[in-house]
Amino acid sequence: METLNNRYIAVSYKLTAREGEQEAVIEETKEGEPFCFVSAVGMTLDEFEQQVAGRAEGETFSFTLDRPGVNFTLTFDGKVLENRPAGPDEIREAIRLVTQAQQGGCGGGGCGGCGGCGSEGSCDREGCEKGGCEGGCCDR
Repeated sequence: METLNNRYIAVSYKLTAREGEQEAVIEETKEGEPFCFVSAVGMTLDEFEQQVAGRAEGETFSFTLDRPGVNFTLTFDGKVLENRPAGPDEIREAIRLVTQAQQGGCGGGGCGGCGGCGSEGSCDREGCEKGGCEGGCCDR
């Protein structure tokens, strides 16, 4: 049996939250902009990864996550667009991104809004080399 570790997976999906009779779309991938991750490095919710990592390209998925003590459910509906062994560079980059996020990334809020070292509105190269962007830098 093939291992599900270090798989490069691209999916399109819609995430909805339901509380009682009310349902709202929380997140949805855009056409041509799938969510991509490498399995078994901590990039996604474990439950999400377990549901999609073993699926073949073109296969659809739909599953609900219920959390004890929370009054709503999350439902993922989507399709696996790509599922293949990750290359060494993809694995290294995934580990870098996870490590960066754990350290707070660009100013403690991940990389949203940070254009990377030396770009407008971010730390400079020298600052990046010293751990810049308050703990991480987007394109180190």
